[in-house]
Amino acid sequence: ARRLQGWWTVSLAGEPVVTAIPADGVPVDALAAFAAGGQAADRAIDEGATVIVPRSAGPDLVPARSLVALLTRREASLVTPQPLGMRDREWMSQCVAIRDAVTTAADLRGDPLTLLNRVGAYRVAFLVGVLLEAAARRTPCLVDGTEPAAAALVADRLAFRAKAWWREATTSTDPAQRAAVERIDLTPGLPLGLSDETGRGADAAVALLRLVVDP
Repeated sequence: ARRLQGWWTVSLAGEPVVTAIPADGVPVDALAAFAAGGQAADRAIDEGATVIVPRSAGPDLVPARSLVALLTRREASLVTPQPLGMRDREWMSQCVAIRDAVTTAADLRGDPLTLLNRVGAYRVAFLVGVLLEAAARRTPCLVDGTEPAAAALVADRLAFRAKAWWREATTSTDPAQRAAVERIDLTPGLPLGLSDETGRGADAAVALLRLVVDP
């Protein structure tokens, strides 16, 4: 709670006005999706948002996990969880898809937007736009979920100082999220160890943030 309060005090004082921006309905082109994300952040901030929560908006996380595997140089199996109920065949299928995506895009580590197109990570591209525009406008973001974590990893390669405006919402047991957060040394979140994509981590962080700024 003290770290969260300190982060908020440094970032922006006052009652947080939180806006979640889900990556849904994005263009099927990384550059267009990136621009759309920046515009979405601008609109939210112009309407009064003082905290932005970029959110995952789809079930297919293979593109996001592929980005994390490629940019952190991890094997596919090390960024792919096998939650309770997932059959071995399904887990292996995801690992193969991630491995193949990494193989086809390995030459694009230095070209982030082309890389996003190559692996089909259009939602991640949108969230990269959200994170970078929010940072440019000095608006804090809570990173919560696999796609937002992958977006932070990519965005950090484009503007490494921008991460001063981002914070992990809560710690996660998801290996891709952990890998992304560790690689860019993102400020750790609340120690809750969540691993879902529903935004509960950001909700918990916001609830605590409101308590610490208005006890």
